[in-house]
Amino acid sequence: MTIDISKKVLIITLLIFTILTASFTFTHNMQLSNFLELEHVDTLENVERVQNAVATEQGYLDYIVQDWACWDDTYRFIDDKNQEYIDVDLANQTLAGINVNIMVFVNSSGEVVYVKSVYTHNATEAPVPGKLLEMIDDGSLLTEGEDDSKSGFVLLDEDPMFIACHPILTTNYEGPSKGTLIFGRYFDDDLLNSFKKATRSSLIMCRADEEMPEDFLARVDNISVNPDKIIVEPLNDSQIAGYFGLKDINNELSLIIRADFQRELYSHGEKTLNYMYFFLILTGLMTGIGVKFVLDKLFISRLIQIDDFVTRVRSEKDLSKRLTLEDNDELYRLSREINGMLNDIYVAEQELKAQAREKKVLLDSLNELAVFVDPELKIIWANKAALEYMKIDLKEAMGVCLTSAPGINGPLVECLQIGRIFSTGEKKSGEFVTEDGKVWFIQAIPVPDEKGKIIGILQTWWDITERKEAERLLHEKQVAEVANRTKSEFLANMSHELRTPLNSIIGFSDLLYERIYGDLNEKQVKAVGNISRSGKHLLSLINDILDLSKIEAGKLELNYKEFDLAGKLNTIKNLLSPIADKKHVEINIEIDDDLTTICADEARFVQVMYNLVDNAIKFSHENGLVKVKAEKKGNLVEITVKDNGIGIKPEDQCKLFRPFSQVDSFSSKKFQGTGLGLSLVKQIVVLHGGYVWFDSKVEEGSTFAFTIPIRRDSKKAGNNG
Repeated sequence: MTIDISKKVLIITLLIFTILTASFTFTHNMQLSNFLELEHVDTLENVERVQNAVATEQGYLDYIVQDWACWDDTYRFIDDKNQEYIDVDLANQTLAGINVNIMVFVNSSGEVVYVKSVYTHNATEAPVPGKLLEMIDDGSLLTEGEDDSKSGFVLLDEDPMFIACHPILTTNYEGPSKGTLIFGRYFDDDLLNSFKKATRSSLIMCRADEEMPEDFLARVDNISVNPDKIIVEPLNDSQIAGYFGLKDINNELSLIIRADFQRELYSHGEKTLNYMYFFLILTGLMTGIGVKFVLDKLFISRLIQIDDFVTRVRSEKDLSKRLTLEDNDELYRLSREINGMLNDIYVAEQELKAQAREKKVLLDSLNELAVFVDPELKIIWANKAALEYMKIDLKEAMGVCLTSAPGINGPLVECLQIGRIFSTGEKKSGEFVTEDGKVWFIQAIPVPDEKGKIIGILQTWWDITERKEAERLLHEKQVAEVANRTKSEFLANMSHELRTPLNSIIGFSDLLYERIYGDLNEKQVKAVGNISRSGKHLLSLINDILDLSKIEAGKLELNYKEFDLAGKLNTIKNLLSPIADKKHVEINIEIDDDLTTICADEARFVQVMYNLVDNAIKFSHENGLVKVKAEKKGNLVEITVKDNGIGIKPEDQCKLFRPFSQVDSFSSKKFQGTGLGLSLVKQIVVLHGGYVWFDSKVEEGSTFAFTIPIRRDSKKAGNNG
């Protein structure tokens, strides 16, 4: 019965698929025909561009011959044949410049007055085609009357030629006609290539008086009837061609031109249609398969499911399985009765397995890896964590030797010497690092039977990698904190020890410099001055180190005081003016009108501003400008110090505000400094409850800025006195 239903479903599905395929095929062919029409129209437009290019060349020749023929100088030349006209107006370069190969002057009697033939590409003399002179003799190219003109092609032995003939008249287009002026331009490969380039097409030209390829012969009769008509036909699967003819001077077919184009429109359309066709066919096929699948799932598969279930339970003797069928029908009621019968059998069996299951659940709930091996080191049992670590199930693990078990390698067995436990009966433990870098704490516990004989070993693994890493990080943190405190204490102590002798050195050197103890010669004065300046620089460094150490130790207290902001900034300007004047640097100060006084540690504020302005002067170019600007930003005062100096490279900007760090080794040698100034600036501003930032571009300058509260109670500061 199952086979019969499946066959019926298959036949219906195939019938629907056949109907859909026929419909899709018909639509595909119709759309393909539309693309052929579009391709035909597009090719016609492209060939018309080629025709227009040829017509433009002929029109240019007609225009230029008319321009020369209706000229008083030409009109007189027919009679007097003056040499000046030839030398000035009929030079080789003149013909090459207007792209004319041949120029023939014929009088009204049909006699050739003057003829000139040149190669346009190099402006050299060229032979006059004999056939062209024959056509002049027989009158084919001569005009009749003042309103007559001729234009077209002439098939010469060399190459086809554009010909334009016009009666010779005065500049006012008045007669009587003095004869005929004939201009000719070879339709050679160079001209054909120019048409190819202008129209972006592949062109082939055949003469009507010579043997032509087969595809030209097949169409020559149709083109002869109407040369202007374009014939469009595909050449092959990838190219389509358009044919048209060109008339000679006697209005007869002289040339046939074929323009070739890629069939992109048709090929893209065909590909698109093919993709759609196959997509629809595939969709129909998948739909049919889906319908058959649904029918099989709803009916046939349910019967098969009942049969397979009963067979599996009987063969596997697994009474825990249950048959689950949906829908309240006969098949569902049958499955319910089968499940009821299995329930009765299953309850009895579960009572026997309860104790073993509880034990297994308990061991599987452990995060540790637990493996039980026999005296031959073969795995008898393993908990869930161990099985997941070995990436195998219990059936695969049972009987596997511990030394070859995945994830539990031989070096571990050798490390703990597990084999000796069976003879010694002693528990062993230790730490072990696996190849993946994890640290494990391992125990091997002997398991005896009722008589005390060791029947196996229970091995447990604890992953202590994270704990070890935490212990390492904690230890490193403690070591770093101790080292930092030791450094700060050392710097503070050394700074105090050095300041006392330095003050003495500076004091006595200043007394010597001022000649308190008597006169000194010039070299002695210079040496004493160097001692004083060096001592003051070293004292400044020690003071900065002491301040930085106090800040890091949290012992620097701020002495808040209200002071005049403008006066303080001008004081700093005055202090640094001698340094600025040496480099001809101008210091400009700009303060908001509503900013008068601020409350801060006056000495520390001066220290911050001195460092920032001093740095701006130090790194400015000669004749530079340092701008100091103070603005009110809510409850804060924002102060910026901007220079137009050397700037800071992007890779060096990360070094700013680090103690004992300058932007690069070159700056360290060229510009004197300790590298502590900006670090102290940042620390002092932060203590005031503010923040610091900067912006810099190489050779455009730098801007350093900071904000602090205008009033002490506008924002709580850190460790303030």
